[in-house]
Amino acid sequence: MRLAVVTGIGSYTPADAERRQAQLQSAARPGIDIEVFSADSGVPYVESTYELHRTEVAVSEKVVELADAGFDAVMGSAFLDNGLDAARELVDIPVVGPAKTTLYLAATLADKFAIVMAAGHLGKHAWDRAKLAGVLDRVVAIPTLEVTVAEFFRSPEKATELTTVAARTARDEHGAQAIVLGCGATTGLAATVSEELGLPVLDPGLVALKHTEMLLELGLSQSKFAYPDNARVGRLIREQRR
Repeated sequence: MRLAVVTGIGSYTPADAERRQAQLQSAARPGIDIEVFSADSGVPYVESTYELHRTEVAVSEKVVELADAGFDAVMGSAFLDNGLDAARELVDIPVVGPAKTTLYLAATLADKFAIVMAAGHLGKHAWDRAKLAGVLDRVVAIPTLEVTVAEFFRSPEKATELTTVAARTARDEHGAQAIVLGCGATTGLAATVSEELGLPVLDPGLVALKHTEMLLELGLSQSKFAYPDNARVGRLIREQRR
């Protein structure tokens, strides 16, 4: 089975993509081949509402391209599921995002949890995602770190230290019983932070990967009653790509 992972930020270097692919591939089941792709959104990071919206169109168009290329599923890399709802209306293969899957899983593990976000002003969108997922009453805090998505890759020690501090504060001052890492580039941090704090810490990239594997194994995909096929837009995207 071929699984494509899509990021919508321009700060991913080829080395970052290779590192991300290696992290996910090492956690994947036998028979799952992972490739990482960047959608050309024109923004280096997603730290604002404007940048978030720029990535949504780019990611949804990239998903169409990857479905046409024969991939069996596509997984978004960004925690906020940028562009994935739109993509679900454009393809039949499973399209999986870290936010929905991780928030639902956190709600099965704890009555109250916190979401630790990367740098920027996206906390309000994380609150929105929790509301849409129906778990808003479980979220007690959404702290934001002074660490960019790229720094999670390139300065893992700094990222781990700041994440641990924020998570400890959420546990001790807000009563969080579990922590969701609100960045798709945090693979590798969860176990360290969990061991330090003694509570479940969910890595959204790994949760999304395992959810995707489950859908492929069960032969399931998004419902077309929830995400009606939009053939007209699909044709437009393909015509623009020629």
